[in-house]
This record gives sequence, structure tokens and C-alpha cells, in this order.
Amino acid sequence: MQANLTVGPVAPWFGPPLEQEDEEDTTGAERDVAVGVHLVGSVPLGSAEEVFRRVAETLGDRLRRIPDGETGPRSDWILWQYPVFSSLPQFVVGPPGEATYRTLPKLRLRTGESEDTVSFDSLGYAETAVASYRLFARLKRDGVIPPHCRFQVCLPTPLAPISAFIDPDHQAQLEPVYEAKVLDELTQIVSAVPHDQLAIQWDARVEFAMLEGATPAWFSEVRGGILERMLRLSRHVPADVELGFHLCYGDEAHGHFVELDSSRKLVEIANAIAVSLSRPLNWIHMPAPRSQADEYFQPLRALTLQPETELYLGLLHLDDGVDAAKQRIAAAQRHIRGFGAATDCGWGRGGSDAVDELLAQHRSISRPLPARVLTHAYGEFTWPDGFAPVPDEDWTRQEIDSTALAYDHVDEHGWYSNLNPSVEDLAGHLRDGDIMLDYSGGTGILLDRARLRIFERQIGWLIVDASAKFLRVALEKYRDDPRVAFRLLRFLKDQKRLQTLDEVLGEELLTRGVDAIAAVNAIHLYPDLGEVASAWVRALRPGGKVFINSGNMRNPRAAAEEWILDETVWVINDIAEGLVRSDPKYATYRPVLDNQERMGAHAEQRDRVFLKPRPLSYYLDALTAAGLTVTDVQEKTIVADVQEWFELMTAYHDTVLGWVGGTKKLDGQPATPAALEDRMTIMRAAMETIFAGRSEFNACWTYITCERPAED
Repeated sequence: MQANLTVGPVAPWFGPPLEQEDEEDTTGAERDVAVGVHLVGSVPLGSAEEVFRRVAETLGDRLRRIPDGETGPRSDWILWQYPVFSSLPQFVVGPPGEATYRTLPKLRLRTGESEDTVSFDSLGYAETAVASYRLFARLKRDGVIPPHCRFQVCLPTPLAPISAFIDPDHQAQLEPVYEAKVLDELTQIVSAVPHDQLAIQWDARVEFAMLEGATPAWFSEVRGGILERMLRLSRHVPADVELGFHLCYGDEAHGHFVELDSSRKLVEIANAIAVSLSRPLNWIHMPAPRSQADEYFQPLRALTLQPETELYLGLLHLDDGVDAAKQRIAAAQRHIRGFGAATDCGWGRGGSDAVDELLAQHRSISRPLPARVLTHAYGEFTWPDGFAPVPDEDWTRQEIDSTALAYDHVDEHGWYSNLNPSVEDLAGHLRDGDIMLDYSGGTGILLDRARLRIFERQIGWLIVDASAKFLRVALEKYRDDPRVAFRLLRFLKDQKRLQTLDEVLGEELLTRGVDAIAAVNAIHLYPDLGEVASAWVRALRPGGKVFINSGNMRNPRAAAEEWILDETVWVINDIAEGLVRSDPKYATYRPVLDNQERMGAHAEQRDRVFLKPRPLSYYLDALTAAGLTVTDVQEKTIVADVQEWFELMTAYHDTVLGWVGGTKKLDGQPATPAALEDRMTIMRAAMETIFAGRSEFNACWTYITCERPAED
């Protein structure tokens, strides 16, 4: 920390995350600027992706967090919430009256209605946040967004829409209803976005309008009521999700709703939050007026934030530029040090033409975050000496199979959300330098998802599979990533078995061992699980873990309405047999139904691809007998889309309903085009019968975690 950075006394808070570094690392010019930048929320560009790219390119080394810019309908802060209220039939629309936030109609409850009859379906905050995070994760995976940045979600406190849209006579009644829905949307966000990638900001504007008397409050003891609400909201944010507050005095026509001549109220509220929270407060943002008077900044001397809390001051005003902002920085530094720069509010009302200038000005008045924040904390990954990530084998040079390439897109189906819990387990276990073995990894679908979750860790990922066609697709995707390796388990015809891990990993990797093994959506296909699990044990390091999931285990804890996915195959077959026997247009296929030999051959072929579900106890016993310790067993409900499942069934149509028209493998010639069309039509009709026209069905997924015991 710079000892000579200020002239007068400094606040007791120094903010380690944003503190100035040692004097010898700081030039005189750098002492005149803030450390780091904070974006309040709105950035008026065309899309969240454009915001992420533009902001990261210019300010990536100065930002801890990046919002999605609140683009589109959200660009005018809470205005997009007005239709959420006005569309409800419980309200009537009245004149604006003494409006304190825009000249908007005020909504009243109809006669006979009460808060008990009001219900909000969706506010839109969770939906947009989850969609924006998908973009954020993809761009972070691709190196566009720096590894140290989190995804920032900005939420207005419930006081704002209630005060702005609801008639004063009904504000007290409706506040709890709307607050409950806001918290429900918050729960959806923190359930969908990984906690170590998420930051929540509460926008507190109306609170200060009430404290200043510019907006009437419907509760007595205004200061106490405001604090109680802010703390209540904060306690719903999990401790491992970052939390901050934007303390706001508005940006009406680029001015505050009252003349802001002192930061005293801001400091008082910030201190009260800091000492009352039972969880970390990660940042506070405060506005600053255009004036550079010491009187405004002097109360900052009394700021008593905790060491982990960053302070950002809204020092930058577009219309008076960099020089004026630096004068405000100098004025603030006479009273406090170790703060970052920001505008006093969002950029939404400035228009897209102002974005480039705002980005440039932020960069001009700030210096990068300390090196320890920006420096990649993880070392480079290397495979053991002598281990070749891509083996010199024929399959690595063959053409890409179109069927395997098509299968690679199956992860776009909604039921593939079954991978998300496994990815979270891996994210919690894997550390820098570890090796992860993806057994039956196929085209690399699990790695595709893991890369959208584990951004910065240097992990080796070994994909092992018995399909050269699938592995070839994975190789095409990850050939240029030296951290990804591939091994094919060949079928040894003379011994009538697949190779084991021991035979394909090589001595170098077997000596080192792997740190984790994943077997997702495949373990039910192993005819001899004991042999496979024993090979896992030999490949694992002591203390290494195995993460298993499957939708094809007969779990006694599954709910009554939950399917085992592959059971649909036998039901489709039974319904198809009945349809062929009863519908005259399918009469040509009836003779095969009475041919037990042919039907038996087709059933045998089907049962080799779609194995009969085995009980959960079979898997637990086999894993334990192999020397693994089962540490956790859970089950989750996964929602499957009927159309998507039908599409997967059509990819295996020869196996599912091969007896309709015959197959080349079993009958010597493939089905005719007409027979294939009938096969698909019958399959579609069977699935419509099964699910009675429903678009979705529930499946039970089982998750097993095992560990190789640590050696003495």
C-alpha cells in the first residue's frame, strides 16, 4: 500500500483486492488513477455477446465482474417490469398522480381483489440471466473473457417497481408478493449458474430517494426499514456467490434526484450493511457528483468496510471527461485510498454512440487490477514423459463418419442436462495438474460441457472408447489441445473381448495413475462391470474418485412416474406389434410376427444394444467387490423431451424396430424406403400412445461416487 498516496488521514479500510501495490511498482502517473473498474449494469449495445466482447477487450484487466449490459427491453432499468404488473387482471390502471419515477400510470387492485389473488408467473430476470451466462461461459472458455472475471447479475430491489408502478394505497400489500417472486428468480439464477462464476448486485435507488424524502415510503422508521430489507435480500445470496450493492442517486437526465453534496448517507448505509451481514460483502458502489469539493468525499474517512469489500466510486461523467474524473480521484484520495472507478449509474440512457468513449475513459482513469488477481494461478499441464496423447494408429487418420458426427449433437437434447451434476462433481474434485479419464467418452460430449465449467484449471483429459468412429470425432474437435488425449479399446476377436485399460494406457500413465474417472450414460452397457471396475482401480491413484451416472438403473428410490429411458424401447416394440396386427395398412409385416426365429434374432440384437435394466444393488455390489468404496449415491429427476427422444430412437431404428422391413445384418438386405417410412411412422405412433400426446416425461438418473482407498 502506498504510504504517501494521500495528503490527509485515510479510512481504516484499505481494500486488499484493490489496494495499491508496493511503491516501487507504481509510477507517479499511476498514482493519479483508480485501481480497477466496475460496470454498474446497463451497456446500450445490441446484444449480451457484443457487451461481453467489447467490454472484455478494453477493460478485461480492470474488471472483476462483467454484466450482460441489460440489453434489449431491459435497457431502461425497471421499465420492462411494468407490463409484468399491468398484464395481470387483478389490476386496474389509474393516472400517474404525483409520480416520483417517470410519468407512469399507477396500478390499483380491482375491487374484491387482494394480495392473495396476485401471482407472478415470471419476471424475466432468471430467464435472461441463465441465457446470458451460457454466452458468458462460452466466451470464457474461448479466452474472450479473462479467467478472473465473474458473471455479474444486476437486480433492482423490490422497492423500486412497487414504488414506481403501484398506487400508494396498495404498495404495502403487494411488496411481499413481488419480493417473494424476486427471491424465487434469484433462487433459479443461483441454481443454474455455478457459484464460483456468479456475482449478484442489488440496485438500491429508491432506498436513497426515500431517505432523502424524494419518494414517500409506506413504512415507518424509513432508515431501519430500508436496512432490514437490504439485509434480508442479501441473506438469500449464498456465501460463495459474490454480493455487491449499487447505491444509487439516479440518473434522471444525467443528474441525481437531489443535489448530492455529501456522501454521509451513503457511508452510513454502507457501514450498516457491512457490520450486519452474516456473509461477505464483496463490493460497494457509490455515486460522486460533478463537483470535486472535499466536502462530498470527507465522510469517506468514516467508511468501515471489511477487508474483502471493494469500493467503487462513480467518478466518471461522460460530459466532462477524463481530466475532471482525475480531479475527483485526487479529491477522493485526500480522504480514502484503494478504490476503483465507475460511472455513477448505468450507461443505458447514454445511447450506443457513447459506449466507445465511455470504455476509453474508464481505461484512461484506471490502472489494471493487482498482478496477483490477473496472474493465472495454475501451472502448465504436461503428460508423463513417453506418453503420446494421440497414438499413431489407423483410426486417427480415417474419414469422419457422418453417423458419429450426428450423434455428437445429441448433447443439445434437454435430457442431456443429466451431465450437469457430474460436471459439478468433477469441478469440485479436479485440481491443477490432475488427469481425468473419460471412460466411454465417445465424441467428447462430457468434455464439451466440462470446458464450459472448469475454465482456468490445467487438467489432462483422456477420452477412452471402444468406437473408433466416435473417437475420431473427438480427435477432430480437440486435436489442437495438448491437454486432451485419446485411447481406443479394440475388440480382440481371437479372445472375444475388449482390451482393458491396462493394455492401452501405457506404462508411463499407469505408473503415475489418473486422479478421476467418469463413466456417464454408459455403465449400463458393460456386460462385465466387475472386470471394468477392477481396471479402474488399477488405473486410479490412491484417493482417486470415480463419478458414474446412468438413466438405466432400476433405482428403488425412483418416483413412480419416472422412467428408465431404455424401457421405452420394449414398450415401443410391444405397441408396434399390436399396431401391425390391427392396422390393415401394415399387414405386409404380420408374417414376421409369427416367425419366432426371426423375432428372436431381432430381440437378441435389440437387447445387446439396449440392455435390460439391472438393479442399483448390482452396480454397488460390483463396484465394492472391485475394491472401490462407494461414498455417495443420489438420484435426480431429469426431464426428457418426447420429440428429442424420438429423434434418438430413429438413429437406432434398425435395432428398435428392425423386424419392420428387416435389416441387412439379420435378414441379408436392408429395408426398402417404403418399409423405412412405415418403421418411422409406427415408431412415432407408439411413442404418441405411450405418452398420450405429452411433450415431456420424467426420467430417473442415478449418480454414484466411488473412491479408491488411500494406501497406508
